[in-house]
Amino acid sequence: MRARRLSRLAGVLVVAGLVACGSSKKQEEPEDTQQAFLTLRDATVTLFPGHCAGVIVEDGHHALTAAHCIDVPPGERQPVVLRSGRMLSGVVKVVDTMRDLAVIRFDEAAPVHPLHVATTLPIPGEGLLFFGRTDRPNEPQEVELKRLGRCPSLPGVPQALFTSLDGEKGDSGAPVVDRQLQVVGLVHGGAACSIATPTADMAPVLDTLVAELARPGAEQGVGGSGGAGQ
Repeated sequence: MRARRLSRLAGVLVVAGLVACGSSKKQEEPEDTQQAFLTLRDATVTLFPGHCAGVIVEDGHHALTAAHCIDVPPGERQPVVLRSGRMLSGVVKVVDTMRDLAVIRFDEAAPVHPLHVATTLPIPGEGLLFFGRTDRPNEPQEVELKRLGRCPSLPGVPQALFTSLDGEKGDSGAPVVDRQLQVVGLVHGGAACSIATPTADMAPVLDTLVAELARPGAEQGVGGSGGAGQ
């Protein structure tokens, strides 16, 4: 009888231990998501004057934003403001109006954790993260990629990202990231600013720009308008 009671007690303890582990895991997930949002927030910048957003990527010397947010030609300067209020000055390197993507190169590395750019498209149904402009009150959003499809204002993009994010005017260029904090798109517009242009095609261009910067005096003049790398 005593042995049977001890066996039952051991079974209860094992079950309790499993429940505790499951509870601990559930508690960790919000903390991980919260940290991801903090990293996303710090990497998001506001173009100056404050009419759009962008994101610090790869080596910290470059930022992605929407091409329709850039009012100057490649080679001209476009400052951005960090969440801390610090301003960074940079040169516009690429303006791809067909894909609504642009790249800015800074004179110095931004003092934030830069985000990587995904090399492949996200999958419909995938959970994504969005924060929006950091120079105004915003709530972090866990959003869903509803579908990939054509957007009339993105003629050069066969698979624009249709998401559930609730953006506001001025969020153009703000990053949409996956759960690994890779940038998968930038807000383009549409109803409630929920359509994003995918960034995967810009990943190899950024690789070229990063490598170029690592070789002082050997710049290849990547930049232009109409298509990435022209």
